[in-house]
Amino acid sequence: MLFDPKAPEPAIPIPESRVLELLGAIRRQYRLSWTGIHGVGHWARVLDTGLHLASLTGADPEVVSCFALFHDACRANDSYDPRHGARGAELATSLLAPHFAGKPRQLELLLEACSLHTDGRTDAEVTVATCWDADRLDLLRVGIHPSPRKLCTDAARDPELLAWANGRARRNHVPSFTRGGWLQRPAQ
Repeated sequence: MLFDPKAPEPAIPIPESRVLELLGAIRRQYRLSWTGIHGVGHWARVLDTGLHLASLTGADPEVVSCFALFHDACRANDSYDPRHGARGAELATSLLAPHFAGKPRQLELLLEACSLHTDGRTDAEVTVATCWDADRLDLLRVGIHPSPRKLCTDAARDPELLAWANGRARRNHVPSFTRGGWLQRPAQ
């Protein structure tokens, strides 16, 4: 299957009410600008890109979706913060363990993807690799061109997908699904 840049946004496999509930919990502990370079716009692009990739790689879309929300959710700053992925994994565990009850492998993949997403690895199980690629394909938002050799999957290295993702990162594109309250301040 080839990437189609005109394909509609894939459906998020988590109910919108649950996504908004998770975003509220994340927001209550989030230290940085909600709309900053590691904030909700970035997470939304990672989610959208990850779901597009998952349709090509066969990755688990539920894990990819959760990764998008939690991978940068516990950053202490916008620069060097080597433990932020592990802290995001801890937050994901605290909020999602009941959701993944009976699905321990999915939770394990999510925690691995979050904890190791900044290590620069390119070898991983396909769902973890898809998560990492979705994040790396949004690097142009901070002026870094994603290198195909630092991507994990053939789908992410597709020149058409790379161009699509780079254009969205450059413009700080916010997917339409965020219109349901992602950018609003959640109730305390």
